[in-house]
Amino acid sequence: MARSNCITRRPSIGFAIAALAALAMLASGCETNRNANAFLSADRTVRVVNHDPKLRSQQLERLAGQAAREYTALRRAFGKDVGRITVEVRDRGVGRHFPPATIHIPSRLIRKSRAITAHEITHLLAQGWTSLVLKEGLAVYAQARFGEQRGWPNYGRPIHRSARRWRNTPNVGVRTPADAEFVWATARRRDTEARRAAYAIAGSWVTWIVEEKLGGDLGRFMERLYRTGDSPAALGQPQAALAREWGEFVEAAGSKSRK
Repeated sequence: MARSNCITRRPSIGFAIAALAALAMLASGCETNRNANAFLSADRTVRVVNHDPKLRSQQLERLAGQAAREYTALRRAFGKDVGRITVEVRDRGVGRHFPPATIHIPSRLIRKSRAITAHEITHLLAQGWTSLVLKEGLAVYAQARFGEQRGWPNYGRPIHRSARRWRNTPNVGVRTPADAEFVWATARRRDTEARRAAYAIAGSWVTWIVEEKLGGDLGRFMERLYRTGDSPAALGQPQAALAREWGEFVEAAGSKSRK
């Protein structure tokens, strides 16, 4: 019988360690950007999980980068961190948030460059809200200040101009923060126009408070108003007087922004 010249080599210790490390990564569910369904941002703070095969990998990688940059800015602004955020992308639904660290973004908004990821991330970081006007108004404010894309509810229009428009749109009936709160508390939340008006009013209200009444001090807004809901105590004026002053400001600011 002829002897084989082939030599059987035992795997080296280094090879065995590398193989074990690879298996450990697979077992722990670690993803890389070569995974067809999941994309990690460069800093690994955001994971995008895609359920829409029609989206291109470049779109999802850009979304991961955008959300990571916004998350960095928002963590700095709010002094909060919820760990790695997961962005679920589907071909249906609306933007939503699921604490502690998941948001949903519909793929149609990604295609239109209207993915308001900063809005939804703000909800994750700003728990403890006392009213929907403050909660949604803060998210609209944060999207305008820290977000990279423009979308719901004002689509790039200055928020006070948007609020003025809705305040003066016949048959919508959303003119004040109290009206906006009523929309979310009733069946009117199914009315798209009423909901959009409510978001615009809330965004304008919070923007006015933070920028005009508190000099841009977001921390003071969070501590004294967002988590207490007591506008008179936080701002030193009765609620009716505040609402009237805000309304006058919106009508003037909205009118100026049209020129």
